[in-house]
Amino acid sequence: MSRNFKLALTILVTSATLTGCFAAKKEDTSLQPAIELGPKWGFVDHAGKFAIKPQFRRALSFSEGLAAADLSARWGYIDETGKFKIERQFEDVSSFHKGFAAVKPFNGKWQYIDKNGSPVSAAKFDQLGDCGQASKPLEPTTIIYCPYKDALKWGFMLPSGETKVAPAFDNVMAYSEGMAAVSKAGKWTYIDSAGKQICDFKFDKAEPFRDRVAEAYFGSDFVIIDDNGTMSMSDPLNSRMFFHDGLGLSLKRGKYGFINKLGKAVIKRRFTYAEEFSEGAAVVGVANAKRGYIDVKGAFVIPPVFDEGLTFSEKLAAVKIDPRFVGDDGTISASEIESALKMDPHASMKEPPPDASATGTGTGTDTGTDTGTGTGTGTATGTATGTGTGTGTGAGTAAGTGTAPAKDAAPAKDVAPAKDAAPAKDAAPAKDAKAPAAAAPAKDAAPAKDSKDAKAPAAAPAKDAKAPAAAAPAKDAAPATPAKDAKAPAAAAPAKDAAPAKDSKAPATTPAKDAAPAKDAKAK
Repeated sequence: MSRNFKLALTILVTSATLTGCFAAKKEDTSLQPAIELGPKWGFVDHAGKFAIKPQFRRALSFSEGLAAADLSARWGYIDETGKFKIERQFEDVSSFHKGFAAVKPFNGKWQYIDKNGSPVSAAKFDQLGDCGQASKPLEPTTIIYCPYKDALKWGFMLPSGETKVAPAFDNVMAYSEGMAAVSKAGKWTYIDSAGKQICDFKFDKAEPFRDRVAEAYFGSDFVIIDDNGTMSMSDPLNSRMFFHDGLGLSLKRGKYGFINKLGKAVIKRRFTYAEEFSEGAAVVGVANAKRGYIDVKGAFVIPPVFDEGLTFSEKLAAVKIDPRFVGDDGTISASEIESALKMDPHASMKEPPPDASATGTGTGTDTGTDTGTGTGTGTATGTATGTGTGTGTGAGTAAGTGTAPAKDAAPAKDVAPAKDAAPAKDAAPAKDAKAPAAAAPAKDAAPAKDSKDAKAPAAAPAKDAKAPAAAAPAKDAAPATPAKDAKAPAAAAPAKDAAPAKDSKAPATTPAKDAAPAKDAKAK
């Protein structure tokens, strides 16, 4: 064998060895989330602010403290902070019910897991449903049955996989209060935990049991049925399953609205899409197919800016939106909100509740020849309040403490003047300044010299300065020396029904720009 051949063989073997070593060290990146563009799913609270920013490909509503979320085509379960509590590892999933959720591993079949992510049944089922309570109310032991599909028929089993009701039905609903709705050939009935029917298959529609009764439709008739199979005719307006938060969906000519239990239209039919109310809000669609949330009066509490939205559950709603429209603080772009509201000619935004609240108190004592006492209380717009008391017996000392009210709180109105205390004559507030609700005297202020029979003029606030509704006393600040022979009042109270200062800030709650109230809307 020639030298050149041996050298070539050595190089070839070395190259193959090095290639194999490097290939063995290559990291598996299949679980690393890939960067994806376009709209994403996140979760908003009732104020419309994102509690979990949009980042997921798909998501389900929260249930029992966890929500299923898909990141880079792998499902897992997140908590209310958006962190994965059960890691991304499933091809398909369902929500948790009674402590169990159905999941489908990649290249496998369905199985149940618990809230720790641990399997409780074998991955061998074609399809699984939501688990429910198979025991009746007040029974000492709670029994959980879960629906499963085998050979095109549905039955029920324990979460561990042990069959309790053999597969024999075309469709089923989850157990509730010991009863489950099941169907054959398009007709429904109810069975107990042993699989025994309480009546024939005759209902066109059936709802789960609640408070020991269920609602069903028998043709066009609405009936109430108990767990013994006894039926009674009723009015659909008495339905508890149809009405949520006192309102039920109404659909006519492709438009959705809401009616009350008297059958009267409360929210006119103007939406292209709507779901039932949950936690005081309902998701609705407008002309451009965007979705938002309304309250029970029909006003938008969250503007229609989402591509998709689910009902509220556990104080959060899953929504889909382009992340570019969401700020770092979780708020939605103002321009996007303004544009969205124009798509509904009758849209109006509900004003957010005021969150400014504060209290303030002040006391003062004077000694001299004149005596007087006075008290005053004032309540500012928003929930800000201020109180003040004063007692005087002449020229002496004053001290006070107070906490400043929240920003943008309007001045106190209808403050009663102190008894026997004359308000400062001709004292006008500074232009562009908010008048204080009750001005507290400076802390540790030394008594005015030569104050006998002297009346000090009220100190005017600086021009264009914004004064708080109840000014906090300046620490160790010495008071201005009053004019000689000027008489100081025992407690200066603001004038009754004093109007707020010119150009003062508007109250904290301002309706959304371009939000027009619903007016003369005709049902279509």
